[in-house]
Amino acid sequence: MGHHITSDREIVAQDAWGEDVPDWIMTLIGECDGSSQNKVATRLGISAAAVSQVIRKSYLGSYDNVAMRVREIYISGDIECPAIGVISSEICLHWRDEIRKGTSAGPQRILMTRFCRKCPRNMPGSNKAAQTPAPEIDFKPVFKTRRLPRA
Repeated sequence: MGHHITSDREIVAQDAWGEDVPDWIMTLIGECDGSSQNKVATRLGISAAAVSQVIRKSYLGSYDNVAMRVREIYISGDIECPAIGVISSEICLHWRDEIRKGTSAGPQRILMTRFCRKCPRNMPGSNKAAQTPAPEIDFKPVFKTRRLPRA
């Protein structure tokens, strides 16, 4: 039979997403109901308001990014990291984030940078800004000067 709705968040999600609420949304709801929305948001690296908006399907950001983060942190299991062996997918995601941000330093970061850049889990072009080419604008720059023209 059908899924029993057990929380207010599930009701909100079903109203927003319809009958086929994605599995990652149900996981997100379960994690929020099991601890707190703030704790889940912190672990995902997004705001608690964003978590609420995702559940309500009113989020203006990338659902793909949130879905990937939910899957990596709460659904996926251990993975084989070419640099350090078997690790959780959450640790893998942490290192990918660190490499993109450039926030950590030291020998571990150098090692992880070298391996993460080549790893198939570190999808090329995952930065949306890099994927979107700048629009081509046909313009002629005009430079003004305060100098008087030479006679």
